[in-house]
Amino acid sequence: MELHYKNEHVIISNDFFDFELLVISFSPLVDEKQQTHGDNGFGKSFFQSKKISCIYVIPTWNHWYQQEYIQEAMEIVRLLCKNFKKIVLYGVSMGAYAVLKYANYLPASDIISISPQAAITGPQSEFDKRFTQFWSKIEHISDSWLMEKNQPYNTTIFYDKHHDLDNRHAEIISRSIRHAKMVGLPFSGHEVFAVLNEAGILSDFVFTLLNKHFDGPELLKLYKKNRHKSGVTWMYAALISEKRGRVHAAQRLFQRSVEVIEWRKIHGLAIDQAKARMTVMAYVNHCFSSGNFSAFLDVYEKFSHNKIIKIDLQAKHLECFVLLKDKPRLINAFKEYTRVGGTRVGAVKNLINTALRHNLVSESDLL
Repeated sequence: MELHYKNEHVIISNDFFDFELLVISFSPLVDEKQQTHGDNGFGKSFFQSKKISCIYVIPTWNHWYQQEYIQEAMEIVRLLCKNFKKIVLYGVSMGAYAVLKYANYLPASDIISISPQAAITGPQSEFDKRFTQFWSKIEHISDSWLMEKNQPYNTTIFYDKHHDLDNRHAEIISRSIRHAKMVGLPFSGHEVFAVLNEAGILSDFVFTLLNKHFDGPELLKLYKKNRHKSGVTWMYAALISEKRGRVHAAQRLFQRSVEVIEWRKIHGLAIDQAKARMTVMAYVNHCFSSGNFSAFLDVYEKFSHNKIIKIDLQAKHLECFVLLKDKPRLINAFKEYTRVGGTRVGAVKNLINTALRHNLVSESDLL
């Protein structure tokens, strides 16, 4: 991989194999504390394995690719891609917004945009509060791409039509790019990329769009056939059932969501730790909101002490016994917590103080 450009805002690198097809990959959200991306481009292992030429646009912070921060970098990308016959822009979430923003600035013929935002400023963005902590740090914001009239004909948007926020973004995009191919993947949430990856069909989706004509029904059929392999899809189905007041159906679907994580662990399949934690915590929250503490204790038994994924359920374990007013099990749980090195901080401190105030336990009980 060759590094072409790097400053405080963005990194540009590339792998070139031939000049037939070029993918320009825009990375998604950066973990600014851990510098998740580093110099690794989004999709690098896939494109290298398929020997697909690629330019990687890698942000060093979450500026949503505003031109003020990456204008010089985009000029370098334009120069790098001038000899290619076919150019495809590819991105997820923040990166999916970028491919829409630069579709006309770069000589692209195709767009693959997964879970994109349509706008990050003005009235068309006010419904979405998920990323405002990042957007508020951006000094120069423009959603000028919404005014573009000549977006590439082969524009494909993947999203979940049942996900309220992503669906609203998709509606804005479809009004701006009327010829865009809108592919709704039910029960994938904002995690469309992760679901396709865990379902084992991400490469099929991307490779098909890079090399063949778009076939929406066939892609949707492939998705529905394989989505059960991802715990995230079961979780989102459960959340929808919960929202509709179907508590028992939600319980079954949540249970299935964590069973899939177990199944992946048993069979040695890759597990997206962040998405798995999100899935387990959604089930845990359901258990508490529905008062199904026996189900929570089953989950705790399976996932405690990082048996399957890295997740901390100790505070919820203690909270369970506080809510049940179960003194013996609360004492045992607290002693187990301290035995493995836990201290009275944060949520645990508040829970113990609550138990002490209500005379559920005494300080001597916890020694």
